[in-house]
Amino acid sequence: EGDIPTFGVVPRGQGFAIFDTAYDNAACLSGAGPQQLPVAIGTKGDRLSFTSEFDGWGYVHLFEYDAGKMTELDTYAIPEAHDPAYAAGFGDLSVHEVATSAVDDELAYLSYYSGGFRVLKIEGTELVEAGHFIDKGGSNFWGVEVFQNGGQEYVAASDRDFGLYIFRYTGG
Repeated sequence: EGDIPTFGVVPRGQGFAIFDTAYDNAACLSGAGPQQLPVAIGTKGDRLSFTSEFDGWGYVHLFEYDAGKMTELDTYAIPEAHDPAYAAGFGDLSVHEVATSAVDDELAYLSYYSGGFRVLKIEGTELVEAGHFIDKGGSNFWGVEVFQNGGQEYVAASDRDFGLYIFRYTGG
């Protein structure tokens, strides 16, 4: 309200428009256009208002690479990640890291912050959850790394609240 100074980051053309100033993208890209907005510091621009809209937390994409082109095949997210009821107050419901199995190229392990540790299988062109772990005290998984020991594959998953967990996938 009132005289509170604000700072925002918007695309260059929109920044010029806020001050009703012409903008030529081609001139800017060629180096012939202005490098800075030609408006004096302290000049008041248009009144702006911002809102937010929940469109889900992060999720994992499965792509196919063929002949130099990437095609998205599927996405995976836990159900809570797309439910507005979980937009705040339930921790981060997003993926931080994905590690792939060294012995099964259709298996991936995910650190999913508050969504726990997740195991995905690639079945055809789909990502299917094959297992998960959420500590009864809650989870905050941040890192995940696959390693071998004694001929077995294990996954080290770091939880920012509880430390390091070691998992072994035993599913089919």
